Formats: sequence, structure tokens, C-alpha cells
Amino acid sequence: MATSTDVMGPALASGISDRAFRVLHVLALHLDSGWVPIPPIADMLGMTPHQIRLPLAELRTAGMVEHDRRYVTGDTGRKTWHTYVRLVDDMPAEVAA
Repeated sequence: MATSTDVMGPALASGISDRAFRVLHVLALHLDSGWVPIPPIADMLGMTPHQIRLPLAELRTAGMVEHDRRYVTGDTGRKTWHTYVRLVDDMPAEVAA
């Protein structure tokens, strides 16, 4: 698993937006927990889950983050999709360069 130094160095050299970098920073704080649900990330950034969709898509395109959608039963008993994200194990060569 990557360390936070391994994650932030290539991110600073890439062309991602400030908002995407903030999301990446929050994910780097959760390195030990693996898959992280979207709402806690948004709460830590003072944003809504909808507001971090574009930065997450930017990070997925850059190959820094992967996502997993799970069909789970919510608090109300209805099934719904929940999205989880985590940092990729190895950054692509073009991002690390």
C-alpha cells in the first residue's frame, strides 16, 4: 500500500484541479481503511456528495483513484447504490513522471 508521501508527490506534478487535490488529500488520510464511502469524504471537505463527483471523476481519469458501486440496503430498508473509493495501489507511469 502506498504512503501519503507516495500519493502527494505525483499529485502535485499532475494537472488536477484544486478540488480534486483536496479530495485526494482526504483519501490519503484514510490509507489504512481501504474503501471509503463518499459521504464522509464530502463531510470532511465541507461539501455535499454531489459536489465531489467531478473531482472524483477527474482523479479516476488520472488513474489515482478507483471506485466501487455496491447495491445495499439503506437505513429506510430500501435498496440503493452506494459508491466507495480508494487510492490505487500503483500510480501509472505518466502520473508519477
